[in-house]
Amino acid sequence: MRVDARHLLDRMHPGESSRKVVPPANGSVCNIDALPEGILEHILGFLPAPEAVRTSVLARSWRDLWKSATGLRIGCRGDDSLKSVKELREFVDHVLLRRGDAPLDTCDFRFGEFQQEDVPHVNQWLRHAIVCKVRVFILSIISDESPSPWLELDDLPHASQQLTRLELSFVQVRNSFLNFTSCPLLEHLVLEYSELWLATKISSKYLKHLFIVSCRIEAPASEHSRIHIYAPNLVSLYIDDLEGRTPILDSMPSLIKAFVRITPDCEDACDKLLDPNCSQCECQYCGTSVNVGDGNNSHVLLKGLSEAKDLDLESAHDMFIFKMDLK
Repeated sequence: MRVDARHLLDRMHPGESSRKVVPPANGSVCNIDALPEGILEHILGFLPAPEAVRTSVLARSWRDLWKSATGLRIGCRGDDSLKSVKELREFVDHVLLRRGDAPLDTCDFRFGEFQQEDVPHVNQWLRHAIVCKVRVFILSIISDESPSPWLELDDLPHASQQLTRLELSFVQVRNSFLNFTSCPLLEHLVLEYSELWLATKISSKYLKHLFIVSCRIEAPASEHSRIHIYAPNLVSLYIDDLEGRTPILDSMPSLIKAFVRITPDCEDACDKLLDPNCSQCECQYCGTSVNVGDGNNSHVLLKGLSEAKDLDLESAHDMFIFKMDLK
């Protein structure tokens, strides 16, 4: 029995299934089967993966279309429920096996929680997406645990030539992961609620948009080390609510818009800014420690932000970074 694809799509969008389909003026009925395979694969790429797979029952010509869908969306449902990695692991492994190395435009993984045994699987999925020449990779793991654990990611494969956008939430990445010199097309990087472990540098000559929010920066053993952000072609920068020391920004001559907020979780606090009567303070602002900058000057943020056309700086009262940069 042949099933009209329009009815399947109606069932996938509750609340819209009551809409009437108006036939064309010439009296013929629009048939989605008449569309080229490339367009159908693009359309299927916007569906959550389970729904895309279900289209294989529509007709013989649809049986394998989902395997070439341009998008792979796992856990991207219309409601607020997120399944754990364990619940979806078998399905994801099966889908990737059946897809093979078919090209991917977008890979979007959203999970509710994970166990340590899930970590190798998630890393394998990332490597598989890179082999499929993925352009947009999104990974978000939102757990009910408090504090939420970070999923440790391996280094990016050197074959990440097609990646243009990378969005990561609730992960732990090491210093070598943050070297994006092997990603010549990467222009958008989003890091949220994650840990940059033993990180010394975020490096990319090609990056244009950088968004770092609510991340912990765990610097190497040196007490006063800071992570450097080297992105000379950056156009927009958003840094907010970091835990650890404020990053050092290298020159960004193309910067147009920047927002930087230093919150109380930052370690660059000065006791004397809170209490003028304080006689002892070990912060770098008071000059009792080593050079706070990059060794050549004391600037942490100003060197990178000085070219911005639209600049918004905010800071908790006891944070000394902005005051020190303006000395």
